Amino acid sequence: MNFKHFMGAYIVIVPFAILLILRGFIPTVESTTTTIAVVSESEHAVSPEMIRVLDQYAKIKTYLSIEDMYKKLRGVGTVEGLYWDPAKQQFVSVLQKTPKGNSAFSLAAQVIRQQYLHKNYPGTPPVMTFEYDVPKELSHRTKISPVATMGGSIFFVFLILIAGFVIGLGIVDDKENGTDKALHVSPVSKSDYFIGKSIYPLLIIAFYSIIALLVLGLIHVNILQVYLLVIVSFSITLLFGLLLGALANNETEAVGVGKLLSMLMMLAILGGVLLPDAWQWAVWWAPFYWVYDVLQEIFTETVTWTSLAWKSAVTVGLTLFYFLLLRKKIIKGLS
Repeated sequence: MNFKHFMGAYIVIVPFAILLILRGFIPTVESTTTTIAVVSESEHAVSPEMIRVLDQYAKIKTYLSIEDMYKKLRGVGTVEGLYWDPAKQQFVSVLQKTPKGNSAFSLAAQVIRQQYLHKNYPGTPPVMTFEYDVPKELSHRTKISPVATMGGSIFFVFLILIAGFVIGLGIVDDKENGTDKALHVSPVSKSDYFIGKSIYPLLIIAFYSIIALLVLGLIHVNILQVYLLVIVSFSITLLFGLLLGALANNETEAVGVGKLLSMLMMLAILGGVLLPDAWQWAVWWAPFYWVYDVLQEIFTETVTWTSLAWKSAVTVGLTLFYFLLLRKKIIKGLS
């Protein structure tokens, strides 16, 4: 029944495509550090010990010969080359894209010189020291890419909405085909019916929760907290689906009503992202805001169990409030 309409397949295919797009915008190691093309075979090979040392400071790409290394250097991007000269018994650092006669040391040269001093003159005092400072306004920042944390949070909210669409369209489909009338005289209770409609969307959300964490590089977060929030936020999915099924009489109406409700819900997310802290209260009315807020804390590893508990309680409380407010409308639409 779920695959009778477009949304049944949509909820399986489209979220994965969105994850791949988000993954493409997350900075990789190669985009944030120097890449060194190292010769790893023949007489010009750099020793495995030195490769392990360099690997701490740069992205290492190994090539079988000097010719292969030079081909890499002629490609797109900032890449250094490195090989061993057996005749002179020394390393050779190659910088293809710098002016002729450039006397600046490459990253490989700096690391190798430092390793040489450390190994042969261990007692030599350092000639330079370093210090760092983090501005107060950036002290709360996380090492995790905002594309992963914010994008991941919005992705989960998107899943909640799409799952609600699947439930709502399933109910509308039964109303349109007269299946609901047959169910009234069957042994199936209302609880059985709505539970049956909810199983598929819930399984999809549970499945994509793990997939999203893997693809976005967030698998290190507390997965138990993520799944607790998934269960809590599914109350919003149920309300959205029931409201959609109650207000619409056919698929066209359901899509229109769903778009309107989705825009209203996403307004809260935009408010949470764009509004300054002093104005966040303006979107406290939306359960989605609290789900998004907790997800941000989970993904940046700043959440506490106390924060998760009371914000989850607010989410369920607001959802219950809207259900009681719209209860008569929902019952009338589903009768």
